[in-house]
Amino acid sequence: MVYTALVKRLDPQIEEEVIIEIEGIEFTGFAFICPYKIEVGKSYPVSIGFTILNELMIREIQGEKKEIERIGLGYEYYIRGLLHEDKIDAGLVFTDEDEYFFDYPELVDKYIEMKVDRISIEFLRTTTD
Repeated sequence: MVYTALVKRLDPQIEEEVIIEIEGIEFTGFAFICPYKIEVGKSYPVSIGFTILNELMIREIQGEKKEIERIGLGYEYYIRGLLHEDKIDAGLVFTDEDEYFFDYPELVDKYIEMKVDRISIEFLRTTTD
């Protein structure tokens, strides 16, 4: 899914780290694809995903909770929302590029919580680039 993201902060030490805001939700992510120079205070088209470095931790939760919660001061997040076959709707839709959810058919159409090591951001080209 394509969103318009407002760049709130760029980290001077870690080139890929960027704080963005999408539809009122602010989070820190890693710009793994950025085909042009981005600037603080400007908005860009993006798609978002997640990175799992070790093993996926996923479980069903009670209630209809959709949220993104940072864990401590690091890059890990809990993503809570409605699981679909290839994405999770946590207020923002995160696509499952690596097909992790394929191993959890019993959780499809249920509310889940998963722990991710980082949120990935792809800055997309526009027709004016």
